[in-house]
Amino acid sequence: MDIPRRRSRRLHQPRRLRRLLTVPEAPLGPAIPPTPTAVGVVGIAGACAGPLGHGVRAAELRGARVSAAGPWARSWAVLSRTLCSGLLCSLLTVLGILGATAGVARVQTGAGPAGAWVTPVPGFQVVKAFDKPAHNWEAGHRGIDVAALPGEPIRSPGPGTVHFAGKVAGVPSVSVEVGGHIVSYAAVDATVKRGAEVFPGTRLGTVANPSHCPSGCVHVGVWRAHAAKDYLNPAHFFAVDASILLPADRAPDEAPPAPAGDDGRSGAGAWGGHANGRIPAPALCPLATAPGQLLRCDGAHAFDRLSRAFAQRFGRPISVTDAYRDYATQVILKARKGRMAATPGRSNHGWGLAVDLGGGISSFGSAEHAWMRANAPRFGWIHPAWARQDGSLPEPWHWEFRRAG
Repeated sequence: MDIPRRRSRRLHQPRRLRRLLTVPEAPLGPAIPPTPTAVGVVGIAGACAGPLGHGVRAAELRGARVSAAGPWARSWAVLSRTLCSGLLCSLLTVLGILGATAGVARVQTGAGPAGAWVTPVPGFQVVKAFDKPAHNWEAGHRGIDVAALPGEPIRSPGPGTVHFAGKVAGVPSVSVEVGGHIVSYAAVDATVKRGAEVFPGTRLGTVANPSHCPSGCVHVGVWRAHAAKDYLNPAHFFAVDASILLPADRAPDEAPPAPAGDDGRSGAGAWGGHANGRIPAPALCPLATAPGQLLRCDGAHAFDRLSRAFAQRFGRPISVTDAYRDYATQVILKARKGRMAATPGRSNHGWGLAVDLGGGISSFGSAEHAWMRANAPRFGWIHPAWARQDGSLPEPWHWEFRRAG
């Protein structure tokens, strides 16, 4: 067919061509390395015109930020302009978009940072550690056992889909695909169905009775999706530290001095006429830097600012193991942990004004803990006096929000 003369001249205008081949630096998603498919979708979208292709611009392709260069990229754009007309143009456009979408999906399903997953239960405690054998046929422990009582809810580690819900060798189990990994929970009665979409903290089911351990636990396994099954240590993925306290010979001789204005007292307590652990969802806000966790809104916003400052120093956001705890969760934790847990209805977590943290903060003497002591009060978050190393109940991981005013 004949190509209009004016359009033909545009093929030889480098500046015009560069605009077609480069999507502006708008917040359209993660960068994708230049590939023939990625360049194809941009070249076709910018080049094609007609009843079905008219008006499609590269900048409108949401979810991809593609930059291409080189003679092959220019050749592709020229070829696409020459071939595109009517239905053929539309077909090439659809194929190009599908290819770019697949590239985006591959980028977005990465494993994510270590220690970013929501723990299956609050008060995460490993009762049997990962012990992978050297060979698959040998005995070992290809996951971890996490303390949990029968009937206790199990929550999703992150955004993804339900991979399996049913029984394995007679044991009720549920697994989800999250960040390119399969996360399985054995001895769990699933309340979700295969293929269902889940989010951080979504309830997957409850611990079965009997549970995986006589004392009450759930078995957690992790392996890469779409690959030969090779078990990984689940503890590395959850928002916790393997150790809480430094050995005595490594602990500092005395606690560092409190920053100016930090007297160790928090204002955590009743507010808004709500009862402890019974705060309605609209009165709470999710943590942007710790999906699946809730706090009172002013505390949540302050914590997110603190977490971003922490990330500038350590290259990762603050790892949050627990934030708001409703009354039912407090009852479960009291039954599971005894005197180590607050009396239900009296926990500062029940006011949405307290967090338990990991990622190094949960160890006295660490660089992360020292940074928090020096900087967290600026954002309204303090380490209460009773939880400090010289306090009545040392808990380096526990921090509370100081109420404004």
